[in-house]
Amino acid sequence: MKPAARVGIALAALALAVAAAARPATYTCGEELEVKIDFTPRKAQLHLRDKDHTLLRVKSAHDGVYVNRKEGLQLVANKGDLRLREGKDELQCKLKIVP
Repeated sequence: MKPAARVGIALAALALAVAAAARPATYTCGEELEVKIDFTPRKAQLHLRDKDHTLLRVKSAHDGVYVNRKEGLQLVANKGDLRLREGKDELQCKLKIVP
């Protein structure tokens, strides 16, 4: 295989690895609660009140919807807004912009 072809394959593999990497985000819910989430295309790792939860992405026409039915969690991400449901409670959250 030619060196240029090897470089092309290496760059393609790197691009796939970057695309699959988690995108961390922090949201502010109300005055005091801060939620940290690492998004990947298939799941979200939610850090909420000193606990970590894994939520799986489900099909949705417009928003990023992730659920963990066992723990009664659902999050709906739409641009800078996030709606987080814990059982029957629902929180409205905004993306925290860090300068």
